[in-house]
Amino acid sequence: METEQPSPMTELTSEWKNYKTLSIDGRKRSLHEWRAHAQQQLQEGYGMGDLEEILEFVVDWSNTKDWIQARTSGSTGRPKNIKIKKEHILASALRTLNFLDLKPENSALLCMPNKFIGGKMMIARSIIGALDLHIAESTSLPETPEGKSIDFAALVPMQLFNITEDAEATASWKKVKKIIVGGGQVDPRLEERTKDWPNEIYESFGMTETISHVALRRVNGSGEREPFMVLDGIEIKSDERECLVLKSELLPDNPLVTNDIIKMVDEKSFHWVGRADNMINSGGVKIIPEVIEKLAKPMLNTKFFFAGLPDEKLGEQVVLIIEGQPLSKDDQNLLTEDLRSALHKYEMPKVIHYLDSFEETENGKLQRKDTLKALKKKLLNS
Repeated sequence: METEQPSPMTELTSEWKNYKTLSIDGRKRSLHEWRAHAQQQLQEGYGMGDLEEILEFVVDWSNTKDWIQARTSGSTGRPKNIKIKKEHILASALRTLNFLDLKPENSALLCMPNKFIGGKMMIARSIIGALDLHIAESTSLPETPEGKSIDFAALVPMQLFNITEDAEATASWKKVKKIIVGGGQVDPRLEERTKDWPNEIYESFGMTETISHVALRRVNGSGEREPFMVLDGIEIKSDERECLVLKSELLPDNPLVTNDIIKMVDEKSFHWVGRADNMINSGGVKIIPEVIEKLAKPMLNTKFFFAGLPDEKLGEQVVLIIEGQPLSKDDQNLLTEDLRSALHKYEMPKVIHYLDSFEETENGKLQRKDTLKALKKKLLNS
C-alpha cells in the first residue's frame, strides 16, 4: 500500500524518509517501483528514456544513507563532488515550495542536468511537494512538453536568454506559471526582455553551501528593481565588510559568512551588489566591478567584464576585458567616450583587452579568475 505524501507545509523537522513516491507525467509510483520499472525497461531492450535523467537521484534518495552526492558547477573553483545531507535538501525544498505556494499535483518541469544541485533539487521538490514531474532534454534551448500545462520550472540564465531569442519558445515559456532562474546572475538586459511576461519569474540567490537558494527576487511584473526576499527559516545581516551573513539551523554551516556584498533593505530582504573577492583596489579607491558593469551594459553587445590587473603606481589598474575580436580604433574611441559619460574617472578602464573566448562553467557562468589567468598568459606571450 502506498504511503501518503506529507503536505509541503509539514514542519521542517519532518523526516526525509517519509517522502517515498514520485509522479512522472501523471503516473505516481513509489521510488522503489520507479527503480524496478527502469530495470524492466532495460531488460526488455526499451532503454530508460526520460527515467535516465532522474534515476540516479531516485536511487540516492530511496537508499538508507542520510546524504547524497552532488557536483558543484565550478563557479567559485574547480567542479568537485560534495556530500549533502538529505535533511538539508528537505528543508531547502520546503522553503521553495512554501514561498512559491506550490501545491500537490502542480506540474514541474526538469530541463537541467541531474548531476548539478539545481537539477537534483527539482526532483527533490517534486518528491517532497507531491508535484507531477515532466522531463525535457537539458539543452541550451529547452522545450516545454506539448499539450501540457506547466506550473513550475527552473532555468539557468543562458537558457532563458536563448528562449527570449526564439519567438516560438518565448510563446510557450510565457505559459509556464512560475520560473526560477539560478546558476548565475540575471542580466539587466535579460530582465528587460522578460519584464512584460504574464507569468512569475524569479532570480534565485544561493550557493553550494546553502543547498540551492535561500532567497528569491521577482524580475518581472514591476517597474522597480525588486530586492531578494529571504525564504522562511533564514535570518540575514551584513558584517563589517557589508557582506551577507546567513543564520539558520537548517543550513549545513551556521552562521554562514559569505563574500557577497549586499545592501540591506530590512531584516528579510536585500539588494545584491557584488562579490568582495572581485573588488578592485585602485590607488586606495575600492571599486566593485559588478556595479560599473551594469552601467556599461547598454554600451556593449558582447560579453565583457571589468577587473583589476597589477599596477606599479596604483596597486591595481581597472581594465575592461571584451570577448571577441578587437574593435576598430574609431569604435573603441566611441566606446571610451560613452564610458566616460557613465563612469567616474577612477572607474574608467586604463586599458581595453580582448580575448577570443571567456572561461565559463557548464551553465554559462563567467569564471573571472580563470579568464584573467588566460589574459595574463596571453599578455606574457605577446
